[in-house]
Amino acid sequence: MLSLAIVGGVKGIEREYIEVAKEFNCKCKLFNIKCPNFDKKIENVDCCILFTDTVSHKLSIESCRICKKKGIKLIKTHSSSINGLKQSLEQIIG
Repeated sequence: MLSLAIVGGVKGIEREYIEVAKEFNCKCKLFNIKCPNFDKKIENVDCCILFTDTVSHKLSIESCRICKKKGIKLIKTHSSSINGLKQSLEQIIG
């Protein structure tokens, strides 16, 4: 099972993000806001999806820095919709 971090996104459809990730056989962690020890929580994932339209600039930069440092695959997408997530997961899965 693939471990996935979703950074950003719409607060109201978090459950749908998790369900879509399960359909793609992914275990999902969601981060809408910067939380304490963010770097520790994200450094053990296999890949990261960054919704650039709904995330703060500071969190975006922090996510990119951690992914580059740890060699985590990072996919940036402007759309934080369910279809945007599905397209990103299809890129990861293959």
